[in-house]
Amino acid sequence: MALTAQLFRADDERASDRQSVNLDGTLRQQDDHRPLDVMIEDLSTTGFRMSCSEPLTLDSTVTIGIAGLGRHTARVVRSAAPYYGCRFVVPVDISGADAIPSSGNIVAADFGRGSPAAFFTQEDVPLDAVELRIRQFRGPIIVAGLLVPWVIAGAACAALL
Repeated sequence: MALTAQLFRADDERASDRQSVNLDGTLRQQDDHRPLDVMIEDLSTTGFRMSCSEPLTLDSTVTIGIAGLGRHTARVVRSAAPYYGCRFVVPVDISGADAIPSSGNIVAADFGRGSPAAFFTQEDVPLDAVELRIRQFRGPIIVAGLLVPWVIAGAACAALL
């Protein structure tokens, strides 16, 4: 009695461990450099899985930009629209990926049904020194931006007379 067996590579055999993330990314296809917004759902040094609103072809070359990790070239290796698996052409150091804030804002709202909810506002987020300085001088910056064109126009009119 003969036994026939076929060997298949398991999908979860990866060259490196993946970590679940929710990161915004910008994808550009090699033939069409138009930016596409994508959501990266898991990430490793050798590749990533993302969701994309536009169809991508298998084995196409793409460039992915991820805040905090930079821009990298990858190939589309899996396709189950709207989800795609991509392999980086050159492995990427993702050690800083856990420090990147996940995308989206979560706000709990109370619409009069149940207990009051906590609201997370822009003031809850700590500001860096540059943003604090901009907020300090925001009024004068706006006034100067409104007045400078009028001053230039008045000087031009006076020069013509």
